[in-house]
Amino acid sequence: MNKKSLIKFYHDNEKGLMHYVIFERDVVVLSELKTKKVDYINEHGKLNVSFNVDSDTFDEVTVTVVTDKEYVGKVYNYMHEINNAYFFDGYDTLCVIKFDKK
Repeated sequence: MNKKSLIKFYHDNEKGLMHYVIFERDVVVLSELKTKKVDYINEHGKLNVSFNVDSDTFDEVTVTVVTDKEYVGKVYNYMHEINNAYFFDGYDTLCVIKFDKK
């Protein structure tokens, strides 16, 4: 996985990395729907992120969880088409985290 396609995030006491792509001019991440990260986003509409995984600073960014299966499927298929996928068992349990364009 390319370091340039990673986003570092944190919320509450959780930290992690997410793999992103640009899809239809949006920064998007595929995620399992049932995660603490998705629950946090649904509650707050924001996430603390850094596009520089070596940085110790984070910016609070507005994000949205998209559960529309057609859109999730398009992102899933796109990631496979460009050989940049990390989920391989279908997208029934997935959602898309979409970053605000600001």
